[in-house]
Amino acid sequence: MLEIRRAEEIIRRVRLAEVHEVILFGQIEVTSAVIAALARRGIDLIYLTVHGYYRARLVGSRSPQAALQLAQLRRTFDDSFVRAVASAMVAGKLTHQRQVLLRAQRRLKDESLADTLARLRLLIEECQSSPELDRLRGLEGQAAALYFSQFGKLILVPDFSFVSRSRRPPRDPVNACLSFGYTLLGNIIETELLRCGLNPMIGFLHQPAHNRNSLALDLLEEMRPWIDTLVLRLVNRRQLGPGDFSKQPVDVEAILAESDNSESVPETEGIYLNDAGRKIFLQEYYGRLRETIYYPPRQGTYALREIIREQAYHLARVIQGTDPNYRPFVPT
Repeated sequence: MLEIRRAEEIIRRVRLAEVHEVILFGQIEVTSAVIAALARRGIDLIYLTVHGYYRARLVGSRSPQAALQLAQLRRTFDDSFVRAVASAMVAGKLTHQRQVLLRAQRRLKDESLADTLARLRLLIEECQSSPELDRLRGLEGQAAALYFSQFGKLILVPDFSFVSRSRRPPRDPVNACLSFGYTLLGNIIETELLRCGLNPMIGFLHQPAHNRNSLALDLLEEMRPWIDTLVLRLVNRRQLGPGDFSKQPVDVEAILAESDNSESVPETEGIYLNDAGRKIFLQEYYGRLRETIYYPPRQGTYALREIIREQAYHLARVIQGTDPNYRPFVPT
């Protein structure tokens, strides 16, 4: 049994059998007995800052598959394999993003949105031809700019607006939710990669780099639209309001630790979910992970978290050569 205390008061008890992972925000203490119990059960303990930036991960004993990780490393030197997997991931992401906009277009019937949908279709076709990585990253960047140029039109309430994507730090509530959700989903993806024996730092679309979980970022790309639609749901249903956010000092050290370079952080403050907003977001986020969706490879309905796990094992089989091609998951 896991006990959660505030001072000496027990505010909640949770059976460890019901726990997939433990995420700590800010300055929260964990006893050595809890750490040992989590490690024995293979439950990851993830440390985030109060704003949701990654700090560290404590994992229990694993049975690393040396042969799989050696194959994974060898595949990074196979240019045709890298381009094929990376192209599939980007094409899957763009297809999913296009679906998000297409659903809105049925209601909006907006001319510029229609133009964006047509341009995204062309970018998807070019991605599927397995271009060089630099070109592929350029296509992904173009698609992101197009997608987020229209994203604000999907917000239906006057209390919120979206102009452009901002990350370090987020400059408005919608960006705060997107960044927070991507961080949470990335942690789950990393957990599933570790469990299936892959090294989350050795990627294909995102090449291995210092202090970067490149493979986790690879799988995150095709999953990002799930967070986008979750944020739209929370905002448009008024489950989150302006009072669930606050302007707070930027955690410069945490931002630079997550960044791929040593650029300075220009803003001293950012917009973040406060305690009440974070509680609402987390409740809906974990509810979303439990929602069942049709998963074509298994010809059945699975929870989103199970699909993430299936995609990790599918990628492992592709690396080993037992599955022929990587297929991103895009809902139908």
